[in-house]
Amino acid sequence: MRRGALMLGAWGLWVGAWAIVLLIWGESLAPLIAFGAAALTATLVAGYLVISPPRADPPRVLPDTSVAPPLIGAGLALLANGLAFGLWLILVGAEVAAFGLGLLFAEMRRERAR
Repeated sequence: MRRGALMLGAWGLWVGAWAIVLLIWGESLAPLIAFGAAALTATLVAGYLVISPPRADPPRVLPDTSVAPPLIGAGLALLANGLAFGLWLILVGAEVAAFGLGLLFAEMRRERAR
């Protein structure tokens, strides 16, 4: 997890740099607090992940190639966008996420049967 932790730390530092820009030129306090909190949280979590010992990988229950996780993610993204664009997009997102969950459960059942 070292590479992922370093990327998270770099992202935290980047957001921290934008928080400093907001501190200098920003007029509102809310974005400064949001950016600062995000930067601090990301940097602290990355630091913890760098110094903690790596865990052993659990056995995989899904195949390496699966369509279900991207479908679930896309459905949840559509659901979140539906809050701004209306009920129709919430329903489309729920349908896509439900289809992805159905595929996920079918793949897990197929793997357990082997």
